[in-house]
Amino acid sequence: MVSSPSFLPGSAEPRWATPSTPGRSHLAGKVAFTASALGFNGLMGHQRRIIATGTERFADGRPAFRQVVIEEPRQQGKSVSVLSLIVTRALERPDTMISYSAQTRNAGRRRMLDVWWPRIRRSRGLRKIIEPRRALGAEAFLFANGSMIMLASGTETSDHGDTLDLAVIDEAWAQRDDSIEQAVKPAMMTRDDAQLWVVSTAGTEFSAYFRGKVDDGRAMAELGVTDTAAYFGYSAPDDADPADPATWYGCMPALGVTVSEETVRADFATMDLAEFRRAYLCQWPEVAKPGWEVISQQAWAAAAADG
Repeated sequence: MVSSPSFLPGSAEPRWATPSTPGRSHLAGKVAFTASALGFNGLMGHQRRIIATGTERFADGRPAFRQVVIEEPRQQGKSVSVLSLIVTRALERPDTMISYSAQTRNAGRRRMLDVWWPRIRRSRGLRKIIEPRRALGAEAFLFANGSMIMLASGTETSDHGDTLDLAVIDEAWAQRDDSIEQAVKPAMMTRDDAQLWVVSTAGTEFSAYFRGKVDDGRAMAELGVTDTAAYFGYSAPDDADPADPATWYGCMPALGVTVSEETVRADFATMDLAEFRRAYLCQWPEVAKPGWEVISQQAWAAAAADG
């Protein structure tokens, strides 16, 4: 892809990131191999960095982080990372139980069966050991080794069985409360290597659940915490010019790699500015649409027109 000569593709650095710990083992190599098997071009640099740190393990094999939170703009490769990670975990150990949830159950079902399954089916190695279960309400990928990737119900733990080894809450900005987390965490209590991954772009004024994860993650990253919980956040500074390509390259790690500058430029010209700031710059409402939390911009405009 073509990019402005003054900007390096894929050069964005996270504004907050849990530091890696040299010497710890991790799954980045295995996840990159799985990504290639799924037809992706391996992992981009930022994906590998997040996976490497997020899957770090202590000497006894336990994960260094029980929780991993990723905050980054849309279309930066989150879905590639998530799919490659959960398939790797399912293959790594027999009878691994994994839960996946998206912004809605229907969205999760479409992603699993209409987006992920065709890619798995095209993989010569994976299609022999994975089969889909399409029954409404019981959607899952079943592995020959007994592992399972299932679609979370969001409200009940019965779908998850007695134990759960990995739970992924994708598009977490859409969750208004911690119902899904409270549904999956009890099933993870007896699993020493269990992890919760929470993945999303910045949310709206209604995204209290993910905002709490972000605020806590940023604080822990600033303190240099290297266990318990990891956080990786890519976003534009509050005072950054949303029209400046330098701002885009500073917060979008896939820009110039899998996303073109021309596409972002066109979207900036045609999208609502507040939504562009949220989705592309990963800025929260107090920055993306300052002053409109109490009275909406639409209501103000309507009142002005009536006057």
